[in-house]
Formats: sequence, C-alpha cells, structure tokens
Amino acid sequence: MLALLLLGSSAAVAASCKGEDLSKAPQVAQKIALLERLLTNSEPLRRAEASGDPAALEQVAGARRILADARQALDDDCLAQASQLSSDGLKAATAAFKAAAAPDRRQREDYEAALQQATTFMLSLESQPRELWGLSVDDFTGIERQIERAESLASNGSFAEASQLLLPVNDRLQRRLFEIFNNKTVYYEKTFATPADLYAYLKEQYSGYQMLLQSGQKTASYSAVRRIDTLLSEASTQHAQAETHAAAGEWREAVTTMEAAIASCEQAIRATGYSY
Repeated sequence: MLALLLLGSSAAVAASCKGEDLSKAPQVAQKIALLERLLTNSEPLRRAEASGDPAALEQVAGARRILADARQALDDDCLAQASQLSSDGLKAATAAFKAAAAPDRRQREDYEAALQQATTFMLSLESQPRELWGLSVDDFTGIERQIERAESLASNGSFAEASQLLLPVNDRLQRRLFEIFNNKTVYYEKTFATPADLYAYLKEQYSGYQMLLQSGQKTASYSAVRRIDTLLSEASTQHAQAETHAAAGEWREAVTTMEAAIASCEQAIRATGYSY
C-alpha cells in the first residue's frame, strides 16, 4: 500500500512538471554537478569531516539528502524544482563548511591573544631591574623556550595546543608582575635612541598594565572603588592626550603624559588590591 502511495505521489509530481522549458536542463545539471563535487571530493568537505563538528556533519548530511532529491527532480524533468533544490544544497554545504571552519578561527584568535599577552608581559618584566624578576636564569630561559614551542605549533596550524602551552607562561608572568607592581613604583632601565622609541616602549607598558587590570580578580573594598574608577579614568584621559601629542610629533609631551598614565595605572593596581 505504501509503495502504491509513493508511486502515486511521484506520478503527481511528474505530472505537475509537464510543460516546463527543458532547454535549461544542461544549466541545472551543471549546478547539481557542482554540488556533487563539493559533497564528494573537495578540500572544504575534507576539513568539515576532519573537524568532527556535529553541526557541520549534520549539515553535510542534509546537503547530501538535498542532492539526491535534486537528481531525482532532474530525472523527472522538474527543472524548476531541481534548480531550487540544488541552490538549497549549495547553501547547506556552504553553511556546513563555515560551521567547520569557525572553531579553527576561534582557536587562532585565542592563540594570537595569548601570544600578545605573553609578549607584553615579557616586555613589562624585562623593563624592571633584574633582581625584582623573581625568576632564575633557567626559569626565564624555560619561559622563552615555551613561547618558541607555542609559535612552532601555531605555524603548523595547531592553535589549540599552542594556546595550552602559553597558559602556564602567562600565569607565571602575571603573578610576578602583580607582585612587583604591588610593592614598588616601577621604572625603566633601558635607553632609547629617540623620544619616539621611548614613547613606543611606554605605550607597550601601558597596554601591559591594562591587560593586568583586566585579567586580575578584583578584591577591592567598597570604599576603594571610587578611587580606582577615578584613577582608571585619569589613565584613559592621559593615554588619549599622549596619543594626540605623539600624532603631532610632540614627543616630549607625549612621553611625559604617557608616564603619567602609567603612574595612574600603578596606583589603581595598588588601590584595587588585585590578586591572581
């Protein structure tokens, strides 16, 4: 009985397609062939299958079901239906490939953020007197090698593994910087060829302070909150003023103002009582 119903349904569809302009059959066949290639032997398909992403795999399966329906519609001379189905299949395949690629993009972005954090923290630590680092020569060398290993993994596309290698690096550097910043006013030992070089270096330090403030766990008392907000607002204003001076080539003013922004950040760290 079911077979008779399906046969009747197929006949009804075929009947509804009579009178269509069959001259467009080659173009429709080309669309279906393109969809078939994408779902049979293409690099995006291999990436989607290798990703193991459930959503992507389900969308690939759905696109293949649409492909089968499109083929049947073409065989039945239902060109309008076959064309629409092939378009739907191409959309489904594209969505599947994007879904599979999304985790790779997120992993790359996470790695790049972790590497930027590690680089900034290293620069901040190296700007301080060696006796304040709290790290032996072997410890520091080990951190540098860990960063190099992470960069090597990332160059081969292993962004998730590279990010994992940077986690303990950033954790340790953060701990050292918090201890330094909480105990004394930091200063810079390096010498620079031009005021512009010094300004670029100070700007990097300011970014490092901002990262520390954003990544720490706030334990400030209620009475300190207003003071902290005021200091951070001052730091932001001073940073903007320094950038304006730098854009105008006024390097002496830019350096002085950026140093003031850094000093405001230092005070905010101490007033906040950040811990990590």
